[in-house]
Amino acid sequence: MKFSENWLREWTSPEWDTNTLSESLSLAGLEVDDVEPAAPSFSNVVVAQVVSVEKHPDADKLNITQVDTGDGELVQIVCGAPNVVAGMKVCCAKVGAVLPGDFKIKKAKLRGQPSNGMLCSTNELGLPDDGIDGLHVLPEDAPIGTDVREYFDLDDSCIDVDLTPNRADCFSVLGIARDVHAISGAQFSVPFEEKQMAGTETCSQAVVVKEAQACPKYLGAMVSGFDTNAETPVWMVQKLHRCGVRSLGLVVDITNYVLMELGQPMHAFDADKLQGDIQVRFANDGERIVTLDEKELQLKGDTLVIADDSGAIAVAGIMGGLATSVTDDTSKIFFESAHFARLAITGKARNYGLHTDSSMRFERGVDPMLPERALNRALDLFTSIAGGTVSQFVSEVSAENLPQIATINLRRDTILNRLGIEVADAQVVDIFNKLGFEIAANDQGWSVTAPSFRFDMAIEMDLIEEIGRVYGYNNLPETPVLAPMSLNELPEDEQSLIALKNTLVQRGFNEVVTYSFVAEDKQKAIAPELPYVLLKNPISEDMKAMRTTLFPGLLQSVAYNQNRQQSRVRLFEAGLVFYKDDSDATGAEQVPMLAGAIVGPVADASWHSTTRNVDFYDLKGDLESLLTMSHLQAHVRYEPTNNPALHPGQSAAIMLDGKEVGVIGQLHPQLVKTFDVNGNVFMFQIRQDAILNKQVPKASAISKFPEVQRDLAFVVQESVTVQALIDAINTVTSDILKSVDLFDIYRGQGVAEEHKSVAITLTLQHQDRTLQDEEVEALVAEILTAAKQAVNAELR
Repeated sequence: MKFSENWLREWTSPEWDTNTLSESLSLAGLEVDDVEPAAPSFSNVVVAQVVSVEKHPDADKLNITQVDTGDGELVQIVCGAPNVVAGMKVCCAKVGAVLPGDFKIKKAKLRGQPSNGMLCSTNELGLPDDGIDGLHVLPEDAPIGTDVREYFDLDDSCIDVDLTPNRADCFSVLGIARDVHAISGAQFSVPFEEKQMAGTETCSQAVVVKEAQACPKYLGAMVSGFDTNAETPVWMVQKLHRCGVRSLGLVVDITNYVLMELGQPMHAFDADKLQGDIQVRFANDGERIVTLDEKELQLKGDTLVIADDSGAIAVAGIMGGLATSVTDDTSKIFFESAHFARLAITGKARNYGLHTDSSMRFERGVDPMLPERALNRALDLFTSIAGGTVSQFVSEVSAENLPQIATINLRRDTILNRLGIEVADAQVVDIFNKLGFEIAANDQGWSVTAPSFRFDMAIEMDLIEEIGRVYGYNNLPETPVLAPMSLNELPEDEQSLIALKNTLVQRGFNEVVTYSFVAEDKQKAIAPELPYVLLKNPISEDMKAMRTTLFPGLLQSVAYNQNRQQSRVRLFEAGLVFYKDDSDATGAEQVPMLAGAIVGPVADASWHSTTRNVDFYDLKGDLESLLTMSHLQAHVRYEPTNNPALHPGQSAAIMLDGKEVGVIGQLHPQLVKTFDVNGNVFMFQIRQDAILNKQVPKASAISKFPEVQRDLAFVVQESVTVQALIDAINTVTSDILKSVDLFDIYRGQGVAEEHKSVAITLTLQHQDRTLQDEEVEALVAEILTAAKQAVNAELR
């Protein structure tokens, strides 16, 4: 919200300078982003009138003017502006004036003719561009000799306040003034006479509100017989400009002026262009409208519109339509002032790529009691400038659908507990009275009723915040905070996610944090089998789907690094994925995952060794380091999988106790171009709940008897996995078999085609005695039988 400081001081004017005012607003929760002067510094520039104009005898483009500056005698000034004519009033820099940029005006001769001053354009004074090629033309009633800074009220500051979403009541000079009055104690008064403008003639325009829940209040009035040539006064143009609003003509300027002054969005229709009754309804699917910015919209059925018999003529609370807009030829105007429910407007402007001052206010909330006041103010301004006759008001009000005013109990003890100070009862009452609240004492404190413009008041803590910010957070005493620390115990069987992350970091990984939203086409490409959730109001078109895997974000980060000459990339992310679930209140099941991706050389280049690129087993080793930390290595199995994100021949499902908890493998070659990565990217993803539980170590006595090792080489078919062979061996029940370890795989001479030799080391040991050869051989024979039966393994 940007506003003029002088305009604010018309409502309330504390004895503060601009810096103190800005600081006080920020401390009260209305953060001031910027303060800038209304105009650059210049001096000795006055309102003047050009009395006569003659051609310069020695220059075709110059004129010799005689100018009345109000000093009692005419001044000769040579001027090259193309629009200078006798009788016009202009800004004149007299001799001795200093213009922006420290440009000093002195007596001079131009082509032999004396010139005692300078006639100025807006650019030369640093004023808003008026679009005129030449001198800035002042109104005919501008008093000659008046200092231009005084005439334009240029000794002013423009203050820009960054408002939080709950303070929509401060999107107006009135709203800011109410807060300044409360925090400063300065007198507050309305700077204009509030009149009831409803006339005696019946309004010829009927209104029908079909959606009272979305539009509980709609007011309007007709104005006719006004001066169609009336222009916006200079003072209004200046105030609007200092609020960041440009002048667009009297009618639009007045609705914008009331918007900035009171905070009520309004609209004006050319009444002669309206066809039949005005209707407030939801749009028909596919209904079209051309808005004031000449953009054609195809409306959706949930969009509230203002319509007549011809169709939609305005998008309610957002923007009017071009077909019924006011023009220079308009002779009859219907002014609209309405209250629209927040939920009826929220998000609609963004759906159509629009953002207006009106939608911004209605989305955050507008005082439901304001439309009457705003309509009277707009009509008063219009008729005082352009004249005309005002009709009776047409009114449609649904009291039961208007926002209800909240009444909240405020306890003295809560003030002390939350703010750490005892605020006197009289001061509490005074604070809320200044803020416009109704307050009545009760046994524990007060019963406080919020005004209609403070729809953000809902609970007791909202009232505590009001006391704190008006009392002044900087006035609160410094009190040591007593906060006994209670550290949660980490059960011994629970693994720390931080410890797992540190393990990956120690293995050369870097953590990334990516958006939970991904492009819909990439979501479909990498996980086509999983239903996903679409956002109703995405940040952008390529962030509209909730991710069902962490892979898209990781791959985007890989591509980002590769595009910056980083060939060796090792990244991981811990975050949520979202599986569509209509039975859940949120519409999705949220599952914490841990994922990683590697690509490029195994290690950085070195003088003493050549390097190779990473492969499947490098990443499998990184994953197994995490499984080992949680003592899960012996329980995890890797089974072939056809995951659409991974290479069919280099991918595996991670199985834990017979349940799939993750996947690992190489990115599918068809997706390399989709995600704009280079080389073979290897990735894994595993559920966090699968690795955040670990086995508690159990102590056992160490055997003092020697181990016995037997090496066995099995010949199996190529399709048999090593894990299947080891599982077959482990089916043999024995209290002396301690471990089964793979130490070699051989293919070639001596082994039949489509077969392989798998060499296994068996480690055997008894706890209480030395093993005998007979029992070792018996166990080995049992193992050979189990391997033969399970996977048709033959001893080589």
